[in-house]
Amino acid sequence: MGDTKFPAHHIRIRACLIAAVTASIALAACSSSTSTGTSQAANSKSGTKLILFELAFPCGLNSGISELCSSVTAQAAKLPSGYKVEIKNAVDNADNSAFNSLIQTSLQLNPAGLIVFPAGPAAQTPVLNQACDKGVKVVIMESPATGVKCQSSFVGTNNAKLGEEDARWLIAHPPASKQVGIVTQPPGEYVSTDQRVQGFTKTITAAGYQIVATATTNLSVDTTRTAVTNMVTAHPQLGAIFSANGPIGDGTQQALVTHPGITQLTLDGQPNDVHSILNGTIGADAVSDVKTEGQLAVTYAAAAVQGHAVPATAYVPSKVIDKANAQQYLAASGQK
Repeated sequence: MGDTKFPAHHIRIRACLIAAVTASIALAACSSSTSTGTSQAANSKSGTKLILFELAFPCGLNSGISELCSSVTAQAAKLPSGYKVEIKNAVDNADNSAFNSLIQTSLQLNPAGLIVFPAGPAAQTPVLNQACDKGVKVVIMESPATGVKCQSSFVGTNNAKLGEEDARWLIAHPPASKQVGIVTQPPGEYVSTDQRVQGFTKTITAAGYQIVATATTNLSVDTTRTAVTNMVTAHPQLGAIFSANGPIGDGTQQALVTHPGITQLTLDGQPNDVHSILNGTIGADAVSDVKTEGQLAVTYAAAAVQGHAVPATAYVPSKVIDKANAQQYLAASGQK
């Protein structure tokens, strides 16, 4: 996702909240060095409260994840002295064993807080509860997790709303046919992806559209292209295809090159996808404010470490990009 403009009132509210929480952290840091839990006590001895941002994939996976990591790093630099934020990456989002091992290894660094982008609703719960037992504060980012007993906050996109926004755009810009296909990851792999599909499906079917095919794929362009090609062959009357994330949208786009009559909808605002909106290959792309997401995650993790109350759930703003605002989006993100 790029750094685009979101409604001004959303930005002002978030900016004031971040500033207020950061200020309270600074005051607490000056007035007290008390900490609780084995992990936090260990960090107090070194004089540094370590917060780790744990991902199942590299920061360079796509432009949205890259911006998320950059936002975390930038917000970390604004924390008061005595805090340190590090990013820990696995390499394969489908390898939960490797990701859990990464988190367990990270716990040996005695962090005071963890920010975690889970790879599944319960995939990381056992190891995160090990962190809870050590007194670590946990902030979950983007994809909800279940059963984490010390979760301080969830920060992320309202993914159901993101799917709804794409659906509403399609309803307002009806294709030639009301037959719709969906391309997504295997159900249960990522809660966030499932929620996007659910939001889209509920909204579009309520408007009289019919979901005639659903293809599951991974983040491979080749695999997705093949799945979509097969879908279009089996359902020649398709009017639109909804891709549940940006990387899936890339493969979908390649499969639809020879099918200009099918409207493609995607998510996440990847610059190449936005260029495709301008040339007419993609109809619309719903995107959330990743920069704010990273800022809030770091701010809330630091506040939780200090013992401050933080919101249980914080959704970041979102919007739909189409031809009317695609150029503005690219300009705001430094793209051409």
